[in-house]
Amino acid sequence: MESHSSLSSSSSSSPPSSLSSESCCVKVAVNVRPLIGDEVTQGCRECVSVSPVTPQVQMGTHPFTFDHVYGSNGSPSSLMFEECVAPLVDGLFHGYNATVLAYGQTGSGKTYTMGTGIKDGTKNGLIPQVMSALFNKIDSVKHQMGFQLHVSFIEILKEEVLDLLDSSVPFNRLANGTPGKVVLSKSPVQIRESPNGVITLSGATEVPIATKEEMASCLEQGSLTRATGSTNMNNESSRSHAIFTITLEQMRKISSISVVKDTVDEDMGEEYCCAKLHLVDLAGSERAKRTGSGGVRLKEGIHINRGLLALGNVISALGDEKRRKEGAHVPYRDSKLTRLLQDSLGGNSKTVMIACISPADINAEETLNTLKYANRARNIQNKPVANKDLICSEMQKMRQELQYLQATLCARGATSSEEVQVMREKIMKLESANEELSRELHIYRSKRVTLDYCNIDAQEDGVIFSKDDGLKRGFESMDSDYEMSEATSDIGAAEEWEHALRQNSMGKELNELSKRLEEKESEMRVCGIGTETIRQHFEKKMMELEKEKRTVQDERDMLLAEVEELAASSDRQAQVARDNHAHKLKALETQILNLKKKQENQVEVLKQKQKSEDAAKRLKTEIQCIKAQKVQLQQKMKQEAEQFRQWKASQEKELLQLKKEGRKTEHERLKLEALNRRQKMVLQRKTEEAAMATKRLKELLEARKSSPHDISVIANGQPPSRQTNEKSLRKWLDNELEVMAKVHQVRFQYEKQIQVCVFKNLFQSCLLSANFFLINKPL
Repeated sequence: MESHSSLSSSSSSSPPSSLSSESCCVKVAVNVRPLIGDEVTQGCRECVSVSPVTPQVQMGTHPFTFDHVYGSNGSPSSLMFEECVAPLVDGLFHGYNATVLAYGQTGSGKTYTMGTGIKDGTKNGLIPQVMSALFNKIDSVKHQMGFQLHVSFIEILKEEVLDLLDSSVPFNRLANGTPGKVVLSKSPVQIRESPNGVITLSGATEVPIATKEEMASCLEQGSLTRATGSTNMNNESSRSHAIFTITLEQMRKISSISVVKDTVDEDMGEEYCCAKLHLVDLAGSERAKRTGSGGVRLKEGIHINRGLLALGNVISALGDEKRRKEGAHVPYRDSKLTRLLQDSLGGNSKTVMIACISPADINAEETLNTLKYANRARNIQNKPVANKDLICSEMQKMRQELQYLQATLCARGATSSEEVQVMREKIMKLESANEELSRELHIYRSKRVTLDYCNIDAQEDGVIFSKDDGLKRGFESMDSDYEMSEATSDIGAAEEWEHALRQNSMGKELNELSKRLEEKESEMRVCGIGTETIRQHFEKKMMELEKEKRTVQDERDMLLAEVEELAASSDRQAQVARDNHAHKLKALETQILNLKKKQENQVEVLKQKQKSEDAAKRLKTEIQCIKAQKVQLQQKMKQEAEQFRQWKASQEKELLQLKKEGRKTEHERLKLEALNRRQKMVLQRKTEEAAMATKRLKELLEARKSSPHDISVIANGQPPSRQTNEKSLRKWLDNELEVMAKVHQVRFQYEKQIQVCVFKNLFQSCLLSANFFLINKPL
């Protein structure tokens, strides 16, 4: 029974979530053997009746219902394998452990039913049929998977586990022909428990099996080596519990159809599975008076009954639903038999128990005990799990998920490609728009720097423009408003997202507290109702018991008084009356003792009631604590909501302020446009004046050129008079002064016109940038 690999052990202790784990009851079948020759010779009659319609056994006034009943009027014993054991053999190939357990008194046919006894070379029973079915199944599916078989055969003799397949322990036959073992100084097999809770055997021989004949040879070897003896009830009585274990290891290739290529995918890996079938032939329960055993046989019988008693205690603990729900202790460690059957009873195994009984009335008491024993075993709940490799199972699950995703991707192939193309085009458009805006912003900022330099140069030349500072402030305010609006929108979105996350987390916590509060309150109501009902019921019971106790004590006192009165008389009737009264007195004393025990039980129940009240108080305290946490969380959520509301109001106020600044900027822009129009008109007028001044300057220059010619003509003629010279000199000086004034005036107008043109160009560029920001500014 030693584990061959760690995977089967791990799955038995902590099954993975991917493997199914369903509770199932232990199935119980009853096999009623026919009367044997000794019983017929003694004139025994059948005391067991079997219903031919339902699987029910009647033992006097005790009816018992089981899953199957064989023999007598029930189903024929030949159907036992097909109905009880064949499903377990099929389960081996799916990774489920299984156990077949034969129980009954000595001489009831357990060894014959299981097939562990070899007699005259014949092989009857369930184990040979299991071997045939197992190899037939392997032959039918061996092309799909690989198999490895191992068998082990052990016995529990006098609370020692011995290996029946150990070749180093020879056997011989005793004088009466009974096979007996030569006892050597060999240490018995040790029971070990692995870290994951699986019971293994250290030192047990596990023989690899390839054919049915090899397995039958191992069974025959162990059966001949098993300890047997003769008693008054059975000539070949098994003196030990025997467990024949078949371990089946499978390696199955996993193949699947690829959804993408519609072909068979052979790269899905391998699935490893390991399962065990325990075939248990228990030694029969026996009474020393009937078996007539003594010495060694008596000691063997004591150990057999002790192991069966421990097995009965385990079955009682597992079959009691109340104790199972309370998590009561199951005494698996009381014997080595129950320790080895720990998984078979209440663990990872599908179990069938076969109760073998004798129908003879001489064995009526032992038969009734066996039926009660088997009836309790029907209530045991096992949790069988498919023992598969955890890593292989996880890989198979991931491969299946991958195939599903591939199928989904193929189904959405065309739509997904179109969506991806549209998204890529949108991303490219957004990136190009972002680059263009960044480039324009860089140009506008460089123009603003140029405007600053122009203002500095104008101040150095002594020319000051009254609207330049206002234009610069307007440009800076527009730039800052744009950047502020972007930052404000980003911060607002982030704040709203964080607030939504906080509100969501606190809402989840509040829902969790509400659920806990409802659970505690419902538990509190149940505890309150249950405690009050129990209190009223058991107070009433206590009063009734006290009343009954007083009545019985009064009756006992009356009987004692009558006995004392009758003790004085010596006639025969008085003696008979005294005897009757003595019997009644003993019965009353017994009844008083029973009432005292009931009263003690009621006291224990009252203690349980006190514990329930304490639990109710504790629940009340927890409810108050949860309510306080709930109130604090609600207050916190209100404060958080109020803070968010105030923040949102401030953001809206800031947005209104930004809109107001935008309106001011728009008004400033309109004023700048009006100024631009006025400056254009002034520039046009100044241009016309400059043209007129230039024309007059040309006329004056021509007049200046003609003046020296006139003077030279006068000088070549007769000499002029003094008065004429003064007039001509004054005229010449006036012309020179007028020419110089006109030249200076034209030069001033020219310089002023150049400055106006420069300012006009800068103003137009600033006006264009302002219009762009006003158009693209987010609200």
